[in-house]
Amino acid sequence: MSVSAENIAEVLGGPSVLGQPVRNLRDLEDIVSGGIPKSALDNVVGVLAGPHGGTATKAHLRNKVVPCATYQNVERLNLQAGQTTVRLARLYALALSAFEDGNAAARFLTTPHGELEGCTPFDVALTETGGREVEEVTERGLHGLPA
Repeated sequence: MSVSAENIAEVLGGPSVLGQPVRNLRDLEDIVSGGIPKSALDNVVGVLAGPHGGTATKAHLRNKVVPCATYQNVERLNLQAGQTTVRLARLYALALSAFEDGNAAARFLTTPHGELEGCTPFDVALTETGGREVEEVTERGLHGLPA
């Protein structure tokens, strides 16, 4: 199951945050290459922290993507942090399509998982290779396949 660029952009905050509509992955790549707004990371962290996630939880998740001092001194994320932010948004959108519930998708990504050696999917997905692993775990769960 793939997730559309529009779904990913919506998790990032949509056109009001990204500064333009996203119709395809090329549009998304152009935004990331130009420096994605840090408010896109805030949106991703907000959905992952869930409705009961406080400021400390959001800061903890955000700091795993970009150090606090860097976050405070920039308006746009560098390429690496932007790619990680988009990866997390894509994985949330994928989990949302699997669970059909935002809170369940967020819990999946922020709760330790046995197939990921007890790490959270969020932590594993901080790298591209780890993101692919989280996709595989999500796909297996969606299709009821064994580990």
